[in-house]
Amino acid sequence: MLNKRHEIAQTVANALLPAERNLDAAIVNNAQLTIAVVEGRTAARLPLTTGQAGLELVAQATANLVQARGFLAQAHAEFRKTQREIGLDAFSYGDVAECPEPRALRLVPDQRVA
Repeated sequence: MLNKRHEIAQTVANALLPAERNLDAAIVNNAQLTIAVVEGRTAARLPLTTGQAGLELVAQATANLVQARGFLAQAHAEFRKTQREIGLDAFSYGDVAECPEPRALRLVPDQRVA
């Protein structure tokens, strides 16, 4: 029974850790896109409003990715609790560091300027 639990836990970890890395990469890519839009507009000497609607959508997408990252971090912490509960706390599943205690996510109110 313990071997089956260990096998399943490894399968979960093999999916979870890449998901965490992919979210971080997506956040970085969106940051690079934001820079490209702002610097491109400046280099082309276009009005400040040029590309604003697209830039706002990229910013919203980035905010959603950051929120998803927080949710995934909380899920990771919950899986660690489950790992202890089912007797697998002696095993490591690929974390590069000890998992910190989860913090509650707080929602940030929408502060768009009209």
